[in-house]
Amino acid sequence: MQLLPIKTAVIKKDSDLCATIIDALSKNRARIGNGDILVISSKIVALTQGRIVELKKIIPSARAKALNKTQYGEKREDARFVQLVLNEADAVLPGEMLLTLKDGILIPSAGIDRSNAPDGFVILWPKNPWDVAQKLLRSFCAHFGIKKFGVVICDSHCTPLRLGVTGIAIAWAGFKGVEDIRGEKDIFGKKLKVTRKAVADNLSSAALVLMGEAAEKTPFVLIKNAPVKFTNKMQKHDEIFIEPDKCLFRGIYNRETLLSLSRKRKSVFQRFPESSL
Repeated sequence: MQLLPIKTAVIKKDSDLCATIIDALSKNRARIGNGDILVISSKIVALTQGRIVELKKIIPSARAKALNKTQYGEKREDARFVQLVLNEADAVLPGEMLLTLKDGILIPSAGIDRSNAPDGFVILWPKNPWDVAQKLLRSFCAHFGIKKFGVVICDSHCTPLRLGVTGIAIAWAGFKGVEDIRGEKDIFGKKLKVTRKAVADNLSSAALVLMGEAAEKTPFVLIKNAPVKFTNKMQKHDEIFIEPDKCLFRGIYNRETLLSLSRKRKSVFQRFPESSL
């Protein structure tokens, strides 16, 4: 498997995402071929959707002011930032940190980020990332005349009780992002009972090593010869998520939180059904 970092200039708000990627590929002398996968930073998707907000324009509600949330345990969070999180999150979990449920994913602050944004601005998570991934897949296949191709929209993600961030795929298209290997045998002939491979997440983590988190200006990574299974079948949004009461980490949630997450998760998928593209 080969990973090629694709560097760009600073990408501006409301840029054309597909044109930006094609231009960046050309300037990096990178050629897309049949069977390649392109990993794209979620922040760039959000920027091209215009999802950058100036905090001084946000008026916090009484609830935002009253919530005693901290900025990663260091100082009290800006009430304007808290208000944005309340606007964007599907659920806010109890506790000191701004841990939220967003589009079926447990993520701090609904994915809202201050890094790589001008002072006083924040970048929200992209809207409808599954639709974006599918549209990009079709555009690239048509533009480059290929049939097998994959698109991943990724972000960094924290693992409980573990320092550092890894990659997580918030959407993908063109390949099986989760492979079910239940029923296959291990080296001793025992059948696997629960194992599924998080292929899209693993590719995101690999790409994140090259993308970086600071001033690398590498929002795209082209992956060649990845051992994935390409498919024309669209991924249903709710197929990859685990109900909170069945999650391996369910012991860290109280019953009230479990019920809240379950209700919120179902309402998310009712609001965002499988794409009709």
